[in-house]
Amino acid sequence: MRRQFLGAPHKPPYNSCSSTPFACDFQFWGFCMTVEKNKYFDPLITYVSGGCTVVFVLLAILFPNFMAEKINSANAWTTNSLGWLYLLVVFGLTLGCLVLMIGPWGKCKLGGPDSKPDYANFTWFGLLFGSAIAAGIAFWGPAEPIYHYQAVPPYFPAEPMTDAAATAAMTQSFFHWGISAWAIYVALAIPLAHAAYTRNLPLRFSTAFYYLIGDRIHGRTGKIIDIFAIVATMGGLATTTGLTALQVVAGLKYHYHLDLGDNAGYVIIAAFTAVFSFAVYTGLEKGVKIMDHMNIILFLGVWLFIFLFGAKLYFIELGMQAGGEYLASFVPLSLFTMPGLEKDWLGGWTIFYWAWWASWAPFVSIFVARVSKGRSVRALVLGCMLLPSLANFLWYAVVGGAGIHYNIGPVLKEHGVEAAIFGLIQHYPAVELMAVVALVLISMLFLTSANSAAMSLAMFSTGKEHPHKYVRLFWALALGAVAMVLCGTGNLKSIQTASILSAVPLLVLLVMAMASTFIGVKDNSVEPSK
Repeated sequence: MRRQFLGAPHKPPYNSCSSTPFACDFQFWGFCMTVEKNKYFDPLITYVSGGCTVVFVLLAILFPNFMAEKINSANAWTTNSLGWLYLLVVFGLTLGCLVLMIGPWGKCKLGGPDSKPDYANFTWFGLLFGSAIAAGIAFWGPAEPIYHYQAVPPYFPAEPMTDAAATAAMTQSFFHWGISAWAIYVALAIPLAHAAYTRNLPLRFSTAFYYLIGDRIHGRTGKIIDIFAIVATMGGLATTTGLTALQVVAGLKYHYHLDLGDNAGYVIIAAFTAVFSFAVYTGLEKGVKIMDHMNIILFLGVWLFIFLFGAKLYFIELGMQAGGEYLASFVPLSLFTMPGLEKDWLGGWTIFYWAWWASWAPFVSIFVARVSKGRSVRALVLGCMLLPSLANFLWYAVVGGAGIHYNIGPVLKEHGVEAAIFGLIQHYPAVELMAVVALVLISMLFLTSANSAAMSLAMFSTGKEHPHKYVRLFWALALGAVAMVLCGTGNLKSIQTASILSAVPLLVLLVMAMASTFIGVKDNSVEPSK
């Protein structure tokens, strides 16, 4: 017998290819939204989310000072008043994912009982890891540990630029790139994959909430959820685009003495946008897959080069000691709210990171769900939460450890954190070659993620697995436009603000997704929705 949830009346999934030219899709506050069978997009989702994007860009261009003031005020209020909520939600998601892995629910399969994984284990892990790291790990890998080494995080009592400060810096970096961050993706991917593959539902963000709201994911409620996903993804990708542009500009200026002037951010983002817009428009999936494989090769190559030609023993000892401190301090760090103090440090680091990861979650979770069919819940938690965290730790222990060992602090002070990786490679052989490799790695990591994000935004706004090329192109250009508005300021704090604000609605949705997960995996023998 088919189960109904929360008394939601059954309604067939949204289908824009119905046999009639027009169909009343749903009532939206009294207005009947009609969808023509040949339409390329869902009117409500596209008009509202696209309209918000266009309005934001226009206001930022026409009234830059006013918008900057309002955004900074909203960011300050969010950080000081809701910072504790970011910390609590992410800590709860992490515990929930661990419970799913070690409990009886871990055996639950994401698909029918006879379904098999589509990818071998190594390929599957490479897809998971490559879909989520993007250029952020190349940006912060060498920069964050040395930053904390010079200005020790408030949780740790160590004196700056001491051995204790090095351990504290690496521990804090492990925390920001460890299991808490990846748990955000897993918390959405599990209910989405479970509902999609056991009830034949579309791979849309709103599908993750099926076990809470039932068939209402096909109506107004589901569309509102998808709108939130689009807005959050725009903020997250705009942040990554801005950081990547700043890093490329810094590399060109620091290593090649090439100054692109005040419009450098616009130039780099325009070039990036042109490349991934073309890829999204033409649907060059084979080329994107090749780039993804090259990303993994370059990533491992850079890591191995820095390790072999660097202070190997120091990297190993620092990584091991920081790993032990991370395990011992995980709960206190997760709940460290700095009561009675200004939250500037939390807002610039931990809260920013949690918001940034959360804003990526809608489109990353869809990708994770798509490539994880046939896997168990336990395998997904292991492959998308624990193993990627270990990979991040290895990267930070070596690349971040090298930054501390060679003290690239003066580079950060003079050229900014975006120049960290280029300051680091000055201490290694084959500097000219490594500078090129670094620029290529940064660019390719970003381009593959941007391509996936634009495709996901198009899927959110159409409900189709293969959206029309014009819809894909629109969202690719929209991503570039929002990033230009933010990065044009050249202000790292303004760029970080985009993630913090766009992720606020996702906090509630993340909690709902975890609840949906536990409801869905209780019954492994559900009958697919007809």
